Amino acid sequence: MGDDQHDEESRNSSRPQQEAPPERRSWVSRHPVLGAILLPVIPGLIVGLIILVPDKFFDAKQDGNSSAQSPPPVRTEPADRPTTVSAPATSPTSTSSEDVRWSGTVNLTYLDLDSVPPKVVSGNNGASTWASYNYSSSKKFSEATLYGRRGDFLTVQPTIASWSNPTKPTRQQCADLITTQGVESLPITKNSSYCVETAANRVAFITELSLSDAIHAYTAVVTVWSATS
Repeated sequence: MGDDQHDEESRNSSRPQQEAPPERRSWVSRHPVLGAILLPVIPGLIVGLIILVPDKFFDAKQDGNSSAQSPPPVRTEPADRPTTVSAPATSPTSTSSEDVRWSGTVNLTYLDLDSVPPKVVSGNNGASTWASYNYSSSKKFSEATLYGRRGDFLTVQPTIASWSNPTKPTRQQCADLITTQGVESLPITKNSSYCVETAANRVAFITELSLSDAIHAYTAVVTVWSATS
């Protein structure tokens, strides 16, 4: 028996001894710098995740309930939207035949009454009406004559008429008088009034004649109507 014990001890002494496994080192001990940075942060991250996950779950649940319970939106027109209304068609404003084109005082010589204001022309060619004066040796005229528009080859058209009514005529009354009683020429007197047809077929009224010593001619108040027909 003593031999057996000796043999066992000999075997144990001759068996190689197994080294104890090295102690496992933690990640923090292997990376001390990163561990010092991250260790204070990790607890806060864990707490944030604990709070955030239930909130997100609650919000998602609320959104689902809201979409399931909310009725579809109703489309309404804004109350202040302007209403389109078609404007009624309007016709152009017609010019009255009695509209006055020009009125004022003129020297009764060679007159173009279609111009605004009427202008004096150099001769009877282009004049609506013109006056001829017969002067005496003392440069005072003994008589004067009013003529209508010039015609062809030294003729005069019957485009003037004497208005004897004390009231002022309308354009139509003057036009009718020229049509029925128009003549080529008429004597000029202070108390006379005349209806005249212009080259553009306008109608004019000459009245309130006054003898001017400054120009040795008559002045008169003229009214020209706008209409040409």
